[in-house]
This record gives sequence, C-alpha cells and structure tokens, in this order.
Amino acid sequence: MTRATGDGAKKVGMVEVPDCPQPGVTSWATVAASFFPSGYRTRDGRPIGVEFVAGIDSRWTLIGDAVAACAFQIGEPNEVRPGTVYRSAIGNCYPQASTPHLMSVPPFLWNSFESYSDADVHVTWLQLVPVTEDEAAYCLAYGFDALGDAFAREQPDLYSIERQSVRLTTRPH
Repeated sequence: MTRATGDGAKKVGMVEVPDCPQPGVTSWATVAASFFPSGYRTRDGRPIGVEFVAGIDSRWTLIGDAVAACAFQIGEPNEVRPGTVYRSAIGNCYPQASTPHLMSVPPFLWNSFESYSDADVHVTWLQLVPVTEDEAAYCLAYGFDALGDAFAREQPDLYSIERQSVRLTTRPH
C-alpha cells in the first residue's frame, strides 16, 4: 500500500505483516523512505537513507499512517537517528493513546535488519516505538541512552499505545 502527504508531494510505500513478530502484533515497514534525503552521509560521501519499521498491537490498524508520518519528516531540519521523537505521530491517528509519539531506536524486535550498501547509497533501518509525553520530554532532557536505561529497567510493553509511562528518575544514573 502507499501513503502520501496531504498535498501529495511525498509518497511512501508501506508493508503490513500481521502476527509478526508474534501473534497479536502487526509489523509495519516503509518502502522507499530511504529516497528522502536524510542530510547524513557516510565517511566516503554516499547519502545515508533510512527505512522505518514498527511492531504494534494489531488492534490499532492506523499505525501504518503513523509510521508514514514519521517517514515524511525525514530530512532537514529534522534529525533522523536513534532518539528522534516524532511528535503526535500516534496521537494524530488515535487521540486517546497514552503514547502519542513515536521514537526511533535501533531495531530490536526482529532477528536482524541488515543495512544495504552499494556504490551510490547506504540504507539503514530504525524501529519506531510508542512513547508517552513524559518519556519524550525525558529523552530530550537527558538523552536517548537515559530513556533506554529506563526502558531496560522497567520493561514496558512497547507494542502498546495504551501503556503508562515508565518510572523516570529526576537525574539518570
């Protein structure tokens, strides 16, 4: 399937895979988001492209729209790297969600997502996970690693857009 911006200026393909990586979870992945200029280059000067993947509770059928919305933000002036928070990506589709934002992280749900590299381009993958407003603010204040430490400690259900925020220390250790 394809998603497009409201004005049709940008389009991205989407793949939906039900019951992956486990029953009740749907995986979503972009196709050709890596054509959007990220602003990053390899050491030898090739452009770095990014594709997104997400695994979310299958009850939420509009997550593909949220993932596409993140892809449409690739490029200047937005950074695309682990720890980037895509504000209201879920909230625009599901206003009742306790996790209105998506944050990019290195992929961890699937066995592997190999980067693609040739003489012209290097393409890598980022996973999108739902985050609460408090978690997004914490990531901005203390960095991606501090929020990652909180996630490792609390083990939140990162498939859920209805979960509570993890406990966040006022100062990360």
